[in-house]
Amino acid sequence: MKAEALAPGVARRHWRAAGILLLATAASGLGFVFGKASLLMQGPFAPGESTWFLAAQNMVPRFALGVLLLGALHGAGVLRLTAREWAQAGFMAVCSFAGSMLQTDGLQYTTASVTAFITQFYVVLIPLWAALAHRRRPGWPVFVAGLLVLAGVAELAQLDWRSFRLGRGETEVLAASGFFSLLVFGLTWEGWADNRPERAVAGMFAVETALFAALALALQRGPAGIAAPLFSPVWLALIGGVSILGTVGPFIVMSRWQRFVGATEAGLIYSLSPVFSAMGGLFLPGLLAGVCGIAYANETASRALVIGGLLILAANALVQLRPAPKSA
Repeated sequence: MKAEALAPGVARRHWRAAGILLLATAASGLGFVFGKASLLMQGPFAPGESTWFLAAQNMVPRFALGVLLLGALHGAGVLRLTAREWAQAGFMAVCSFAGSMLQTDGLQYTTASVTAFITQFYVVLIPLWAALAHRRRPGWPVFVAGLLVLAGVAELAQLDWRSFRLGRGETEVLAASGFFSLLVFGLTWEGWADNRPERAVAGMFAVETALFAALALALQRGPAGIAAPLFSPVWLALIGGVSILGTVGPFIVMSRWQRFVGATEAGLIYSLSPVFSAMGGLFLPGLLAGVCGIAYANETASRALVIGGLLILAANALVQLRPAPKSA
């Protein structure tokens, strides 16, 4: 009787969690559009600087804000890590650093929605790393999903089949998704299961802030490009929005609410991130262009975007719904 009385409450909590995770996923998808705007606005402050410099500089305040927000939520002790937690933080920081650099540089050569869709390749790679770690075959769904993703990427990038070459942006984002898959694998690896996730992630953000700052200083051609954007309230607001929408906010929400839905359902919800990015790309760039004074045109729902996006979403669904591997 008591279990029956609790059932409606459990169901309400489940659907509430699913709705909250969906909102976090939508925010994450829109973060790509705001991220592109922040890069376009940043360029005039640093004339002559490389896109690699712009990517590194763009990341410094984003991850620094992540450390501050986690400190505000969990207290100053969030950066008191054990040796094992620092090992996890260091591994994830290196993976996230490489992935973020490639993704952010690639974003400057392609659209926000294409970047969001291609980034989803990490979902297909995670079970591959897990299979290798446990010395078992990944299973046919992973291979089929990989082919679907590659077909989707080829369609999104409008691959020239004569030269068989992807554009720079799509190639970099595809490589970035590999590093992001290792990042997620490191976050859930059994060997670090006893680590406190909020401290490991705070450590990761702190290490990344230092890495991006060091790289920006190494790549800069003049000090003006480093300091100038920091005096722009609009750029700082954009960076704050990107950090909250695409970096810290989704992590905090997912770590709080994911346990109330199944892993498969959560994975399918997260795979909708590029759909929200594509929807936002239809109207947000024009609005941001007027506010920020940048040349940022709205995207269009092209045939390549629709077909390529559907192929990648199908790959994600196949991986999330794959049969559980049989025990040896």
